[in-house]
Amino acid sequence: MPSYGAKALTRIATASQSAFGTAAAIGTATGEILFTETTGALDLGVTVDLGETTSVGKRTAIQATRPTITGRQPVLTIAEGPASMRTLPLILDAVGAAVTGAGPYTWTWSPTQGDVDTLVFYSFLVEDGVQKYLVRDAAPTEITFSADANGLLQAGATFAATTAATSALAFPTALPAQPMLAGRLLKLSTDTNFPDKAGSGATDYTSITAFSLTISTGVGMITALDGSLTAATAALTGSLDATLTLTVASNSAAGTTFPITDIATQKYLRLFGTTSDSYGVWILGSWEIENIVPLSSDQDGLIVNEVTCRLAYDTTSGKSLEIVVDSPLSAAP
Repeated sequence: MPSYGAKALTRIATASQSAFGTAAAIGTATGEILFTETTGALDLGVTVDLGETTSVGKRTAIQATRPTITGRQPVLTIAEGPASMRTLPLILDAVGAAVTGAGPYTWTWSPTQGDVDTLVFYSFLVEDGVQKYLVRDAAPTEITFSADANGLLQAGATFAATTAATSALAFPTALPAQPMLAGRLLKLSTDTNFPDKAGSGATDYTSITAFSLTISTGVGMITALDGSLTAATAALTGSLDATLTLTVASNSAAGTTFPITDIATQKYLRLFGTTSDSYGVWILGSWEIENIVPLSSDQDGLIVNEVTCRLAYDTTSGKSLEIVVDSPLSAAP
């Protein structure tokens, strides 16, 4: 065993829990290794009252033995990095995605609008080669996606949790294939109604050079005066919100599809891409254009515009957002 933590030995594994408060039994044959950045991922979330405003006739503000822990709310941040079509569905599973099919397996997250979805809590095992921690009762508060023409589709998530403690659990030994999606394989299409995965009636738009998407899931930890420093549970207490930013070439197509007169106008957008082995991602949504910045910047001499869209409920379809992932993963660990 190494004596010091090393970047090369860091890793994160995850598995779904049977219930809130019951950690997943991650082990050599249980769980999924995430192909992600590990350094800086874990914030223990311990809040402390130091007693700095009290005075006992001594010049030093803080008195030894006075500080008191007032709460524990760990946060695990899966930094945005190359999105694996195998493990990406696990983030969506945590907020209620359903899986169908028989390979590729289709994971669909279509958030309920008039009610709340059932959360699936996850445990994470984090280590640096020496120290190992188990994070329990994690649910994503934010999910991000981005891509440009120079790399892979990126994804990340921020998970709120209840506990983080040292652990002796073993990591999964399997390292399955991780299909990745090149940014250049992504395409954007517009539609006249809420888009579907197949793109029925959609019109391709070929002048997009990059995009970024930030989703606020509405997940919140519930704290109470219940005899515990950790959250009592988690629930979908906040609104579902998302911001989509598109970088588009300043050309005649942009002037037709995203003219500056379209600010505060509803748009149905389908952002999608597939790999050569039929895995892929479809981001389907109803949006209101919040802002358009013409002549935003240049990319290797090409003038581009920036279009900012906000997620908007579509009264006709009863939807606002749907994310579909075709994956080699058949079920959550």
